[in-house]
Amino acid sequence: MLKNRCAVRAAVAVAMVTSASAVLAGPVEWEVGPNLVSNGGFEATASIAGSGWTPSPGNLVEGVDYFIDSNPAHAHTGTRSFAGGTVGRLGFISQSIDTVVGQSYNIHLWLANFSGVAAGTRIDVLWGADRVYSATDIAGFGYREIVIDPIATSTFMMLSIGLRDDTQTLNIDDVLVRRVQDVPEPAGSVLFGLGLAGLGLFGPGLAAFRRRLRHGGGPAHPARPARR
Repeated sequence: MLKNRCAVRAAVAVAMVTSASAVLAGPVEWEVGPNLVSNGGFEATASIAGSGWTPSPGNLVEGVDYFIDSNPAHAHTGTRSFAGGTVGRLGFISQSIDTVVGQSYNIHLWLANFSGVAAGTRIDVLWGADRVYSATDIAGFGYREIVIDPIATSTFMMLSIGLRDDTQTLNIDDVLVRRVQDVPEPAGSVLFGLGLAGLGLFGPGLAAFRRRLRHGGGPAHPARPARR
């Protein structure tokens, strides 16, 4: 479904990431347990009602500002995806996730801009009250994966995904949240750290090494050609 919108000019993609908690992706090989998101692939229903997701008041009209996209060509996997993009502002869909306080989690989602129009587009991902990812003027592409590593501050966290598109819609699919287990440090680095501590030299260097190990990034995912 296309929306009758004002003309916009092409723009260069600009991305911004901000967070009040950790935002670098934990190594996916250290993810454990099931996907904590209900209906992350949007396959369960043909409309948002009963889908496990709740639209915000900013999402004005289902079928125009947002909808379950049943075109299989617009799905990353399966036959459906979520299409959204309120004009001039973000419209959110949200879901409460059961979590453990202090635990790290990886949020995965796949984003596509099939229209190819970057101007007037934006995505925000909220984890509770924190904005853990934001990108604006999103260049046209097939599906690309976003992976974020926030920390739970409550026994449940509200995962909210906001989309703006002033011309058509952005598509998301395959939303996933999994727990990230603590990465064991190599024995050599532990012994080395103990030796430094004994000499009074234990400081930010080893801590920085641990952070790099904990938040190692994964490979980039190639884009699928735009289809719309």
